[in-house]
Amino acid sequence: MLSSAGMSEQLRVSLESPQSGWMSVRLLAEGGQFLAAFGHAPYDSLRDLVVVLSSLAAGGAGGAVRWNAEPSEYDFVFTAAGEGAGLRVLRYPDHRREPASAQTAFEHTGARAALCLAFWRELRSLRERAATDAFEQNWRRPFPEREYQQLSAALDTPPQDRER
Repeated sequence: MLSSAGMSEQLRVSLESPQSGWMSVRLLAEGGQFLAAFGHAPYDSLRDLVVVLSSLAAGGAGGAVRWNAEPSEYDFVFTAAGEGAGLRVLRYPDHRREPASAQTAFEHTGARAALCLAFWRELRSLRERAATDAFEQNWRRPFPEREYQQLSAALDTPPQDRER
């Protein structure tokens, strides 16, 4: 299991239950906060997020996840070096995603395990709320169950934490 020892600051993640195809994402750390509502299309952002986190948890270098906030778009860029990891949220004013127009909306660095676990805990909570929240109907996509299980395995979480 990955350890979160040596974490410089804690990241808190909130994924609100989706409504009408939109989901709010909040990130909070000592260095700042971020809040935006994202659409379910055209990107499968929630699934892509879990895939990138799985790679990161398994020792990968990271990756980027695209989110649509109409008209703005965002990239969640995950990077890693050794036991450390970073998250940088870039905001683009529109779908053209021109690099020169990107602005940093949020940044966080800390232990790789702590970063992945912060997202995993909130994904677990979102998954637990899925049935009562009519998740698939409200997000207009299914919960990324297979990818969530892969993330749980990469983090070596106990089986009882992975099952409904």
